Amino acid sequence: MLLPIIIAVIVLALTVLVLEKNIRSRMAFYAFCGSMLLALSIAGYGYYASTLNSYEKMDESTIRHITAQQLAFGEWYTNYKKKVDALDYCWVSYHRIMRDFRDEEISLREAYNRLNQLESNVLNLHNDIYQMAPPISLDDTNYDLTASILKKTKAYSDAQLKTVRATKMMADPEKMPTEEHEVQMGYLNDAMLMNSPDMLFTANEINSLRFNLTIPEVN
Repeated sequence: MLLPIIIAVIVLALTVLVLEKNIRSRMAFYAFCGSMLLALSIAGYGYYASTLNSYEKMDESTIRHITAQQLAFGEWYTNYKKKVDALDYCWVSYHRIMRDFRDEEISLREAYNRLNQLESNVLNLHNDIYQMAPPISLDDTNYDLTASILKKTKAYSDAQLKTVRATKMMADPEKMPTEEHEVQMGYLNDAMLMNSPDMLFTANEINSLRFNLTIPEVN
């Protein structure tokens, strides 16, 4: 609707130039110009009002949509964060066992028993993580970002379970080939170094989701 108004303004300007030279009565000329300006003002106001209404409707629709996305992701992320906290706790527990055995505060048998229990806990957590999926109500972009977070977390959980399991197998007193503590610790360290997970880095996805799920300010 904006283009017709621009055209009308140009036509009005040209008409005024022509009529000013041809209409003898100034009153008739001014009446004509006033009528044209009034008509143009009404048309312009109608365009402004319709545009404003469309923006308001668009903004309300956008806000409702983003709010629904926030709720869907927020519920999922609350559960996900609990799993990540549990992964951290298991990893801290693993290093505590390694430290205690290194410092000879526990025997190889005790280290094996604690690793065996930890393996059970990590396996349960691992299975819980593999049961998770992104909310199907998310937009394609937000769904893909959430799926990327979950993929990285599953890979981390895989490596953590592999590390605990490999270290436990190495700490089995029945299979340990030496009685020397330093050598035993070396075997356990090798199992840890060869299998430890990389850092779980999901900051890029989280930042993108935070941006997507932020309600824009309406001027």
